[in-house]
Amino acid sequence: MAAASPAGGGVRLAETGGGGGSTVIAGIAAGLVGVGGGIALAVRRRAAVRGQRSGD
Repeated sequence: MAAASPAGGGVRLAETGGGGGSTVIAGIAAGLVGVGGGIALAVRRRAAVRGQRSGD
């Protein structure tokens, strides 16, 4: 029986998908999450101000 050889002996390993495009996509996604959070915060503050004004 032959001994198992370590990986790299001409065997191609599976790719993880962590290429250069993944970094760009992750950056865009993080930016969109930040923008969405800012919009949600602004809408809540605006609604709170309107609620205070209508109570006068």
